[in-house]
Amino acid sequence: MELYFVLESPARPENVGAAARAMKTMGFERMRLVNSRVHQQEQAQWVAHGAQELLEQAEYFPTLAEGLADMDLVIATTARRRGRYQYYLTPREAVAQINNKAVQKVAVLFGCEESGLSNEHLAQADIISYLPLKVSYPSLNLGQAIMLYAWEFSQGLAPENEQKTDVRQENAQLRVLQQKTEQLLDSIGVSQQEKLAEWVKDRLPVLEQRDLNLLHLLCKDLERALKTRE
Repeated sequence: MELYFVLESPARPENVGAAARAMKTMGFERMRLVNSRVHQQEQAQWVAHGAQELLEQAEYFPTLAEGLADMDLVIATTARRRGRYQYYLTPREAVAQINNKAVQKVAVLFGCEESGLSNEHLAQADIISYLPLKVSYPSLNLGQAIMLYAWEFSQGLAPENEQKTDVRQENAQLRVLQQKTEQLLDSIGVSQQEKLAEWVKDRLPVLEQRDLNLLHLLCKDLERALKTRE
């Protein structure tokens, strides 16, 4: 499994340098930057302190869609709960989801220092995660947040030989289920903006494979039932 730390529009090179240092300390090396090239600035090199090669090898993408296009699972991070999203995972729970799924490429997505990720950015993720802080501080520094996630992931990810290998089949099934549930909800008059549809979108990616299999069968039965009624 390949874990990527994706930084959307980071503003300060020092923070990206700190992120690279945190990643290397925890054994990770894949970094992507979206809509920002601050990793190429000298200040980032200074702060990286021994992790400069991560900055040199970091991939750049002009848009988030391009930066996430080849990912099997995207975990977006946020410092606060949003009205649209009801289900959030802690970093430890996010690790458990990765271990329970057949995924080859996973992205952990972080927003810019000033504003974080927008709702449009979050909509491109499969899972939303947040750090349950003890005090109501606005947010952590980008480098600090990446260090905490990197530590949790380094401790909890299953070894390569224990991870599932049937990646394409399981990911294809999830995408098909997402499309089918949208179609079924539309057919019974449930708008995609209603709470039920939003709940389904939030919860589907975190279901275990057994539950996905059962839901797949249920969708087939519902489709047949709807056709019979027609």
